Amino acid sequence: TNPLEAFSAVPGLAILQIFLFMTYLEVRRINIIKEEGENYTPGDLRIGQGEGRWNPFGLEYSPEAYEEKQLQELKHCRLAMIGIFGLWAQAQASGVGAIEQLSAGLTAPDYYAKAGYFLPEGI
Repeated sequence: TNPLEAFSAVPGLAILQIFLFMTYLEVRRINIIKEEGENYTPGDLRIGQGEGRWNPFGLEYSPEAYEEKQLQELKHCRLAMIGIFGLWAQAQASGVGAIEQLSAGLTAPDYYAKAGYFLPEGI
């Protein structure tokens, strides 16, 4: 399962749907920038706690804790991008897809599977 082959197998309408959704997000971001002008904070899409923001879970943090949560989210996103790039690079180098690489590491080794024969019945 080569990622580039998988992408080329995606139907054209699905690619169009992804493209249109990303376009919507960018247009929304540009409109927010135009509204706020000089007061715009980069990356602020009016999601999270505060007046007039989308907060579906009703989370309320102190300003310091909220700033810390935003920093954590940024760090997690950066690590995820590095991880995805690593999966892609390994798939390109080895010719083995990411799912096959991960599933090979999650299988039970032979010595573990045989341990069940030495346990009494019912345990």
